[in-house]
Amino acid sequence: MISHVVLFKFLPGVSIEGEAVRAFHDAMRELPARIDLIRGWRCGFNETPDVDATDYVLIAEFEDQAALYAYFEHPAHVAVLKSLESLATLVFGDISG
Repeated sequence: MISHVVLFKFLPGVSIEGEAVRAFHDAMRELPARIDLIRGWRCGFNETPDVDATDYVLIAEFEDQAALYAYFEHPAHVAVLKSLESLATLVFGDISG
């Protein structure tokens, strides 16, 4: 099993109450139903109020690295990433175990 952790920081001027962010969140929540490679999925807005904290977190699980790489190229995932370009920056990491 491999865990994929993504931390999102919304760009200055982007409101988490805005329609674009809500649409992004809805799209994120729909990905497991659209991509059968996903074995586990938790995503949502950060609940720790701190200016230095991330704004949104994803923790996803995949069977192996091949499944993770296939997820990276999946059209539904690519579309969500495209919608994110004007909203946030992100960093990610992957761990096995």
